[in-house]
Amino acid sequence: MPRQTLATLTVTLTLLFCSALPAGAYDMGEGDAPLRLSAGLSHTVYVDETGTLWAWGSNQASQLGTETQETGTDLEGNPIPYASQPLAVMEDVVSASAGADFTVALKTDGTLWAWGGNDYGQLGNGTQTASAAPVQVLDQVAAVAAGDYHVAALRTDGTLWTWGDNLYGQLGDGTFTSRATPAQVMENVTAVAAGVATTAAVQADGTLLTWGDNLFGQLGDGAAESRPTPQAILTGVAAVAMGGYHGAALLTDGSLLTWGSNLDGQLGSGATSEVLQTKPAPVTLPGAATAVFAGTGHTVALLADGTLWTWGRNDHGQLGLEGAAATVPQPTQVPQVTGVAAVAAGTYHTACLLDDGTLLTWGAPALLGSGTEAWAEGEEAAAAQVSLEEGTSWVPLIALGGSLVILVSVGLATRPRRG
Repeated sequence: MPRQTLATLTVTLTLLFCSALPAGAYDMGEGDAPLRLSAGLSHTVYVDETGTLWAWGSNQASQLGTETQETGTDLEGNPIPYASQPLAVMEDVVSASAGADFTVALKTDGTLWAWGGNDYGQLGNGTQTASAAPVQVLDQVAAVAAGDYHVAALRTDGTLWTWGDNLYGQLGDGTFTSRATPAQVMENVTAVAAGVATTAAVQADGTLLTWGDNLFGQLGDGAAESRPTPQAILTGVAAVAMGGYHGAALLTDGSLLTWGSNLDGQLGSGATSEVLQTKPAPVTLPGAATAVFAGTGHTVALLADGTLWTWGRNDHGQLGLEGAAATVPQPTQVPQVTGVAAVAAGTYHTACLLDDGTLLTWGAPALLGSGTEAWAEGEEAAAAQVSLEEGTSWVPLIALGGSLVILVSVGLATRPRRG
């Protein structure tokens, strides 16, 4: 099974912290906890305690929601606008999620706003026209998760609404037709996650349902065929994370299950394999987990004792394990990690927010929000502390952080499109 390229823009730029999100990462805590930290394909967003939304990274599709003055380059050497430092974008924000080339933000009044690229209707405003300015999509929204080019929003009444790209059935409406406006697909939902082209939802009784792209077994239903309708695969689920081509579920007893591709060791089985794991299988950890996050090719788990464990792809140091191999197929503790409030796992980097408000990133230098303007294959950097005071410098650190609970995590990547 060939490796899928996840970065159409691994740029000479500086990104923020990443999720699981796919999708992204939700804040730790209860099921309705907001998503304060999220990484898209080439940009990252963070909501601070005052409700200010910060963004940095590529601004090629206006996904940062604000003008940028710096210029970087994409893989082909073409110049692109970007921000190497966090830029304040919007106030009164509760949570935000970063897609491949767009951003969605949930405000304190329950309204959902989107901006950036819109080729597949991912802005949800009925058009396929990109927008540099935020456009309102929905109201009465409780949580949101952005996949690569689609969005899933949980409203306050427990209904789930989706829109955007639907090539693999990730909208869950029974079709493979993309849709530029939100439509309801489920009821009785308490949490949602979005991967590259997959979606997962947890219902009030702990049932986990998945749908969308399944060519790598990432739906966990025992098959390897894409599916446009939700199907239950697990019960007793407390949290779910959808990565590039794998998924992870945290059960109410603190045990962790993974499924999908294990080409980079992201399933945590202790081995790497091109054989797809199409059903959930347990991951051996030294204690109960309280949170899980899925990046494109790596996985992060937070344990009840406050330790942070990572495994999978590590070609740019995204696991936070100094001197480790490019692939780490078994859970390994990240040194000196305590006091984590949120985590995000991306493609080439990982980030965490500490209880004291400190924001840390590690992995590829160009993605750390540290002002670095270099991208080199195989290059990695020490952990960096990110400052939200525009124009200030970043301080290299050795330690990172860990401790609390996440409900949903989003990781993003780009896979070849059919046709």
